[in-house]
Amino acid sequence: MSHYKTAAQDKVPISQKAAFGAGHFVLNLLPGALGFFMFFLLTAFGMDPLLAGLLGGLPRIFDAITDPIMGFISDNTKSKWGRRRPYIFVGAILSGLLFAALWQLDADNGQTYNFWYFLILSLIFLIGNTMYATPLVGLGYEMTSDYNERTRLMAFANTVGQVAWMIVPWFWVIHS
Repeated sequence: MSHYKTAAQDKVPISQKAAFGAGHFVLNLLPGALGFFMFFLLTAFGMDPLLAGLLGGLPRIFDAITDPIMGFISDNTKSKWGRRRPYIFVGAILSGLLFAALWQLDADNGQTYNFWYFLILSLIFLIGNTMYATPLVGLGYEMTSDYNERTRLMAFANTVGQVAWMIVPWFWVIHS
């Protein structure tokens, strides 16, 4: 292990690490919950597995397009709150509201209606989630210029984020 000492001005306070880590908790919990709830498209709503598979895949393609666009936008933003924070704030609110709206399905609406409703709302949800997720990850690289402290920050955030994946399987227990 190196005997490198991080300068005091480059250290990220534990409160900021915790807040950043909480953002990564949510960042991991949403896709985990989405995967869990996709099961109900097949069971509760009787959706054709091909359509349900499209609902799982098409939004990922859309997300692959929107992420670099959002990165470019937040990289080039200048505001009094910084270039990342406004998007994280707005994106977090949109993500939460749209995730809830995404599941306002009714089996009586029919498979075609539910497919299009879920697809369109998934794409809109991903816009909000991209507004939240992409700047959040970028913010982590800007919180300190010290390589070792940044590594500790990212390790902390990713550890907290992985806790979400330990919680997701418990949704099956809660559901039962």
